[in-house]
Amino acid sequence: MQKRWLKLTVAAVLGLTVGTSVTVARAASRVKLPAYPMQRILTFKTKGTPVYRTPRGQRVLGKAKSTTKRWTATKVVTIKGKRYVRLALVSAKPLSHGTIVIRAKPASTKLVGGYVALSQLKAHEQISQLKPLQRTAYWAPTTTHDFWNMPAKTLGTTVALHYGSTYGYQTMYAIQSLTTTNKKQYLYLETAAGKAVGWLPTTALIKGTYPNLIDRELNRGLNGIATTTTTIDKKGHVQVGVAVKDGVVQRVVLLKQNSQTIIYEFKEGHVTTRTTRTATGAVKEVATLTPTDKTNLTFKARANFDIQGIVYRVTVTPAGKVSFVDIGGWMA
Repeated sequence: MQKRWLKLTVAAVLGLTVGTSVTVARAASRVKLPAYPMQRILTFKTKGTPVYRTPRGQRVLGKAKSTTKRWTATKVVTIKGKRYVRLALVSAKPLSHGTIVIRAKPASTKLVGGYVALSQLKAHEQISQLKPLQRTAYWAPTTTHDFWNMPAKTLGTTVALHYGSTYGYQTMYAIQSLTTTNKKQYLYLETAAGKAVGWLPTTALIKGTYPNLIDRELNRGLNGIATTTTTIDKKGHVQVGVAVKDGVVQRVVLLKQNSQTIIYEFKEGHVTTRTTRTATGAVKEVATLTPTDKTNLTFKARANFDIQGIVYRVTVTPAGKVSFVDIGGWMA
């Protein structure tokens, strides 16, 4: 155990709170780690280790059958100088997104709630570093990642707090960073008003304030031309922008739900090219279109929610008038 506590001390120096409940980041949005060994990932050192109904009575509830099955501790008691922990199952509970879940075989819960000597368990730390950050702006280009109280499975019990769409398409601020033992990185986010939101992986975020993506593409090289924006679906954040000069369309931009933009360029009323750009504005694809007579431009736009999705047919006239109609969708 001395060697074990030495490792924990080193981890604490690196920025991981393990020995006691220490507060990190700002008081209004602070995140605490429970004191070791609470909520850590634990396994039995040897099979056949007894688990007791109560730590004092020593009445056996059952015995460990595996050294790989993962457990976590929800309570710690000390009896005659010896520490015992109350066992619970490791869990990571996501939010329901309307998908059909095939139920797995129920996990054995015979030992749940029982007590075992801490010395009979081996801890598996999942967090290598947890540190405060100077408040830094980020935004998420998609709403496919939910916000978690702690990154999934970094502690014994983790849970998703908010749908990605709840705080989508706005500037948020990172105030803490977390690195797992397998080098995955996460940021703890709050709103501009300081309301705590939760953790997202850094790969799901773009650094900086949330840009006006429609305006960025409508005005790219077309300064001084009148533009209008039509919101197809506010919750899905699907929009269509149109740039018009002397009553004739110059450019049409579709802002997709994943923050990509599709830009239709016109010349003398004829559509000539279709360019797809990423959320950061980088060109992803360019297609040359065969010019047609002055006619309506039509395309499909899709908005997905947590339990349903809608497909729209969008029409833009040569004069720049936008209309759309629901042509189908799905519901969980």
